[in-house]
Amino acid sequence: MEIARIVAVGIVCAVLVVYLNSVGKEYGFLAGIASSVLLLTMSLSYVVRFVRFFSALSDTTGISSDIVALVIKILGISYLIEFAASLIDDFGLKSLSEKVVFAGKLVIFALSVPVAENVISVVMKLL
Repeated sequence: MEIARIVAVGIVCAVLVVYLNSVGKEYGFLAGIASSVLLLTMSLSYVVRFVRFFSALSDTTGISSDIVALVIKILGISYLIEFAASLIDDFGLKSLSEKVVFAGKLVIFALSVPVAENVISVVMKLL
């Protein structure tokens, strides 16, 4: 079970970060960043599966591959923004993390316009 391995690594990393924070803040800080990167790389295989699924879905349903690529980009941006904001928040910069989230929402909104246009055109054709 891959999720059990990810959870175990997460718990070990958390204990390590807490211990290293007691030894020296800079060590805990570096261990926190390394732990985050490690957990992110462990989950990349799921991202590949997800992209393959949407690609196959696009082929079978006839949805434009541009729209599918845009949806995948939007989802990727949302996860990266959440990850970055959490990391910035861990640094004690709550105000900056909120601004990163806001900027990410604006980017997602701007990217979603073609998807909305496509949905509207499909609905108009049905009417």
